[in-house]
Amino acid sequence: MLRNTLGIVNINGRNVDFGADFMPHRGNQVYGFLGRYRLVDFVLSNMSNSGITEYQVYMPANMRSTIQHIGTGKQYNINSKRGRLRLLNSSTSINSIYQHDVKAFTDNLHYIESSSKEYVLLAPSYFIYSQDFNKVMDQHEETGADITVLYKNISDAKNSFIGCDTIKFDNNKRITSFEENHGKYKNRQISLEAYLLKRSLFIELIQRANKVSSLYWFKEILADVVNDYKVMGYAHRDFVACINNVESYFKTQIELFDVDIRRLLFKPKWPIHTQTTDTAPTLYGPLAEVSGSLISNGGIIDGEVQNSVIDREVIIEEGVVVKNSIILSGVTIRRGANIENAIIDKETEIRHPIDIKGTPENPVYIKPREII
Repeated sequence: MLRNTLGIVNINGRNVDFGADFMPHRGNQVYGFLGRYRLVDFVLSNMSNSGITEYQVYMPANMRSTIQHIGTGKQYNINSKRGRLRLLNSSTSINSIYQHDVKAFTDNLHYIESSSKEYVLLAPSYFIYSQDFNKVMDQHEETGADITVLYKNISDAKNSFIGCDTIKFDNNKRITSFEENHGKYKNRQISLEAYLLKRSLFIELIQRANKVSSLYWFKEILADVVNDYKVMGYAHRDFVACINNVESYFKTQIELFDVDIRRLLFKPKWPIHTQTTDTAPTLYGPLAEVSGSLISNGGIIDGEVQNSVIDREVIIEEGVVVKNSIILSGVTIRRGANIENAIIDKETEIRHPIDIKGTPENPVYIKPREII
């Protein structure tokens, strides 16, 4: 168990771009996912299930939703007797040029220095996967690595994981370089930006990055020093998704309707923890037609729902058709509306008969608490 490891959830990098109009009121970390979870639930659950007891979650400038969702961390089995959770931030301006991780670590360096843990596990929230980090630690110790990087072999790098780092290895499986994926090659090893290293080395690299540039990201200093340390890779072999834009956010959830794919993410003995609500099961009316969808509790469905994610406490009246869409919590859709390839944010009410249709590559987004 990783009880001697400080778990750090990093802020999202430059390759995460949802645009200015998509959920601007909340940070990417807490975007709703599959009608039940938030993106940050996966990395925190992986850390908790691996035995980590001390956490630092670095939050974006629009941090209110992150604070509300994570709270004290009790849903992740974090409590004052067993461990410690700190919610930390740096720049308070969303558009600040200083909105990057090294600046955040530097501003909160005393919390990192005061930790008694020997190791640091640093990982962001926009990669979705299930991983026992004890296995990463075992390999880290076996190879005598200074830094171990979690990565995924993929065969569709021309179309996915654009902007993420790719990894090159030498004949001894040692990492020799990091390069950004521009979609030029099909088969690549993609860094999941999860790094395991000693806390003392982590502090050293933060300080070194500040001497190079005030705008450096941690992965940039790692790329600079990759040949100065023994940097090894650990291959993740199950499902991985990179949620770094609207298209990937939408398509990943649709892809997970496939139960065989979903089993690669959700493991019987590896729970993904989240904040829960005590509400009744969803009520289905006599004329409701639901197929290929994920439906959360607390709702009322009298219309037709196909291949969609329906969050908690959603009302879909008779005569409504919802296809290939993501409907967030508290939405009400009145009779006569047709929704297809859309993301409807929370507590919106669609009162009038209307067609709201996008495409899988460019789904329509409706802001929260709108009246349509």
